[in-house]
Amino acid sequence: MIGLIIYTVKKGDSIYTISRKYGIPMNRIISDNQLENPNLLMIGQALVLMTDSSRHKISLNQTLHSIARMYGTTVDNLISANPNVRNPYLLQLGQMLTIPQANVKQKSIDVNGYALPDISKNTLSSTLPYLPYIRLFSYLIRPDGTLLPSQDDSIIADALNAGVSPMMVITNIREGGSFDSEIAHIILTDEQVQKTLFENVTKTLREKNYKGLNIDIEYIYPEDKENYNKFLEKMSALLRPLGYTIASAVAPKTSEDQVGLLYQAHDYKAHGQFMDHVIIMTYEWGYLFGHLTYK
Repeated sequence: MIGLIIYTVKKGDSIYTISRKYGIPMNRIISDNQLENPNLLMIGQALVLMTDSSRHKISLNQTLHSIARMYGTTVDNLISANPNVRNPYLLQLGQMLTIPQANVKQKSIDVNGYALPDISKNTLSSTLPYLPYIRLFSYLIRPDGTLLPSQDDSIIADALNAGVSPMMVITNIREGGSFDSEIAHIILTDEQVQKTLFENVTKTLREKNYKGLNIDIEYIYPEDKENYNKFLEKMSALLRPLGYTIASAVAPKTSEDQVGLLYQAHDYKAHGQFMDHVIIMTYEWGYLFGHLTYK
């Protein structure tokens, strides 16, 4: 059985340590991921790990729980597939486990790409063939629900000509500034502002020939969490019947109750319920682009 693991690079990782952890040759990891410089891994970078076997060799500090998460299965399934494991809480270093094959429907992988208005033509043309969607960053939401226009016409045209769906992005970035918690609060609590915003979004989607909407509202006050969930539900109910795809960007939380202004109001369960796509912004763990500052 060939298995696939999407591994997110963490602090201190190297190709060597990942190879040892999963029992996959270093040269295979490098080849499968087309790594030009395998010595330069970024925190938050995703690596595709291909395994040729349904067997797993236990390494230091691993538990049935961590192994189950690694392979997308459950502890109960692991125990059932390994009757020789008498004590599931006492695993032996180097012990081999049988990994049960997941009985799930295979899905395609969608690749997300963001583009700023000043993206170079060469970069755009060389990237579009690999994207099902391209998200044009961004329309700034003003406190009254109107939108600051984006210079997006040429990128939309190029995307459509390449058979790629352009996605409109709306953000609570303050004009000339950064993500603004107070603008988010107004958007999420003032019904008249929401009505104006919804009208402007649908008008822009229609006139610009966008195929969907990406909501990127960040640094929301924790007390506005439920207001944000309701906002997502309303936007979904508005746009889905019109045939638009709707997506959201969420902070890369390591736990449901992670503390911090970036994290607390992003409810993964609600986003999964109301959105067609959810983009987890793991690039926040290794962000190199310094054009924007965040409040």
